[in-house]
Amino acid sequence: MLRINAHDFSNMMRLQINQQIAERLSGIHRPTVGAVTNRPHPVDETLQVVNTKPLSFEETLEEAINLASATHGVDVNLVRAIIRAESNYNPLAVSHAGAMGLMQLMPATAERLGVTNAFDINQNINAGTQYMASLLERFDGDVELALAAYNAGWPRVQAAGNTIPQIAETINYVPRVLGFKQEYILQQYSQASNQRR
Repeated sequence: MLRINAHDFSNMMRLQINQQIAERLSGIHRPTVGAVTNRPHPVDETLQVVNTKPLSFEETLEEAINLASATHGVDVNLVRAIIRAESNYNPLAVSHAGAMGLMQLMPATAERLGVTNAFDINQNINAGTQYMASLLERFDGDVELALAAYNAGWPRVQAAGNTIPQIAETINYVPRVLGFKQEYILQQYSQASNQRR
């Protein structure tokens, strides 16, 4: 029987995950649209893809966040804020409790949501956003309670009488995420104002 200590196993997993992410990112392409062809029939007018370029890490994140947000009906700035609070945008983050990836999915949650690779950017963000949507539904759209449940688990929020549980980490987590969300909203407002000038 082969024995590997936890440190060596962790290093092996990180190497494997880094390789998977590099392979995944190198295979992602976004089409660059060329000119419309001139054909006699409007039905035949099509956009032709003239070349493709790989998406950057930031573009891949933005696409995954926007898609998950639209799919599950969760505010895009809230998704960004959760990712920032949970992993600071590190797709390889692993907590001491075993939570994984950008949105720090616990193994049981990831499995329940059909995630096969919690370090896959798209799977992680989609599942984390889906989970947040379910928490928002459970707590009737109350963002603070849903965030508390995302951090501490919904049973703890319910056990606290549908209030934020008296757990130091959770008490700090909720306003931290809401602050990040507000920052993103202000950034968008500022960018929109600058574009109008």
